[in-house]
Amino acid sequence: MKRAITPAVLVLLASLLIAVPAHAVGPATVVDRFGRVINDYGVKLVDWEGYLANPYIELTVRPPANGPFPVTVDLKAEGTSRLMMDLPSQLTATGATKTLTFANASETKNFKLAIHSKRAPGPDEQYTLRLTVRGSDNSTVTQTMPIRVQQDQKTALEPTIPIVFDYRYDNITGYFNDPAFRTAAEEAVKDWFRFFNLAPFDTVAAGAEQNHLPGNDWQNTINVTNAVSYNGMYVFFRGIQTPYSTGYPARNGRYHTRNGVQVPGPIHRSTAQIFEYDEAGKQLFTSLADEDWYKTTIQGNVLDVHGLVMHEYGHAVAYHSDWAGMRAFVQAGGTNDPEVTAYQGRAVALDGSYHIPGTQPYWDRLSGQSGGWSHFFPTRRWMLTKLALLVAENAGWPVNRNLTPFLAPSIVTASLPNAPTGQAYSQTLAARGGVPFYDWRVTSGALPPGLSLDRFTGTISGTPGAAGTYSFTVELRDYDPLAAAVTRAFTLTVGGGSGPINVAPQATPTCSYTSSWESCAAINNADEPTSSNWGGTNQGNRWGTWPEQGQQWADLTWSSAQTLRQAQVYFFDDNQGIDLPSSWRLQYWNGSSYVDVPNASGYTINANQYNAVNFSAVSTTRLRVLLQSSPSFSVGLLEVKAFS
Repeated sequence: MKRAITPAVLVLLASLLIAVPAHAVGPATVVDRFGRVINDYGVKLVDWEGYLANPYIELTVRPPANGPFPVTVDLKAEGTSRLMMDLPSQLTATGATKTLTFANASETKNFKLAIHSKRAPGPDEQYTLRLTVRGSDNSTVTQTMPIRVQQDQKTALEPTIPIVFDYRYDNITGYFNDPAFRTAAEEAVKDWFRFFNLAPFDTVAAGAEQNHLPGNDWQNTINVTNAVSYNGMYVFFRGIQTPYSTGYPARNGRYHTRNGVQVPGPIHRSTAQIFEYDEAGKQLFTSLADEDWYKTTIQGNVLDVHGLVMHEYGHAVAYHSDWAGMRAFVQAGGTNDPEVTAYQGRAVALDGSYHIPGTQPYWDRLSGQSGGWSHFFPTRRWMLTKLALLVAENAGWPVNRNLTPFLAPSIVTASLPNAPTGQAYSQTLAARGGVPFYDWRVTSGALPPGLSLDRFTGTISGTPGAAGTYSFTVELRDYDPLAAAVTRAFTLTVGGGSGPINVAPQATPTCSYTSSWESCAAINNADEPTSSNWGGTNQGNRWGTWPEQGQQWADLTWSSAQTLRQAQVYFFDDNQGIDLPSSWRLQYWNGSSYVDVPNASGYTINANQYNAVNFSAVSTTRLRVLLQSSPSFSVGLLEVKAFS
């Protein structure tokens, strides 16, 4: 029997039809350069070591298929003023904004996303990319996805040679009398030397180094000498009124020596930096706060002291005809440095004033920025770039190749532990170098049935069912379009009883501090978490340190020595007071103290999975997981595995 539709039901149906238009706009799709849809995973940026223009990530937006068109997508990278998107876009105190408009469903549009460098070391960061999709009927859909920022600079980076600044001759304008002005200028000079791999030179006695400085309007040149002895770099600073700022090395025929032998380059023993500022209406901007840098654009009429000194001191430290290596570089049209050509994808011929050309083909390829005004991004702070440093090497300064901007991509993980049949398995492959929004793929062979490789995280996980030995090759691609893919062959044995044994359950756990409602015993109870917020109402299945912050630890102690080669750690993160650590490491007891495990493969900090560390075998009765909390958060663990 058919049921009659009552008037009340008809009213409800009518209201639903009005509230949800038949052609309401749908969500957009965001795709990366590898064709991966990132709507769920989000995006990963990197903040390289040193104060340097960071690489950008380019993404493609596909509008909803159902319109109604035209459709606009408002992008907001929110959470910090350091986030920026390519022009046209805006910088704000809370992030970058940009609008894309689509005429039809077949249109796609690209945008670039980057983060301005952070000077101080710190933990990895997470922000939000928000998309507001609006149809022509004003229906909207809001989407969010995480922006993960890998902070490569975990410790302060300082020049390896001492730098002496001489302000005795700043007696025309007195710019450097302002402490903030002086600090900004000194940091700009040090930023160059933070990237150079140097040792102190032979000592130059006081009064033994000759240089020259211009008078006001570049008149009445005066000769100067060093006031104190030094064995690094001596920098003369002076402010004048007109006509321009610049820098230069001492052209006196005297070069640095080490143990009495002239250092290759040759390396001039002192440099000079001239600062000129006479533009009416402009304000000098001296802040070094990372969250203030964007103001150099939005406030207008601002002259950024750090950026100007960084650029002009570049002439003193390298970009000048007084450097023999740079003269040779210019004479060769930039063709005599294959590394520069390989990085930029073309020879870089300096112009007549020893500048890298300011046109787009010569913007630093990975960051889209240059040492001048024009960039992909709306920033007026002139930043050091990887390209500028590679060119500067021609003056004789060796770049520190151990710093992350100069590391080629590589797969760090060398081997995989065996997998028990029918049990959950999770291993994350570690990589370093390049631009690390990595793409992982199996390119030959096959994983054991039941296991899969996550393209974003490099995690091999699942439950293998068939015993056997499986060989496969993993390919790693980084986000540098000119970088070659790297591969590594692996063999993974499933079953057979020959794999490493998790000996953690046989150990006695102790912890630095445990919240009263949680349990230190949870870290080795052989449970298998399904997420970092796992545990539900049974909080005894997790260890947390709330409200304690800072450095915390969890130990496993065995009654007899164990030979250990790998550990796996599953972090606790309740999205409240417990967060992922800012850093962590493994230590073992050597009989008298805790020391770091040798040759650790790398310490990933991933949620919702095990973080595995391989290391050279150690024999010990104790293993410690040492955790450093992020500011204002505590830390915790769900499970620790230790393999013999």
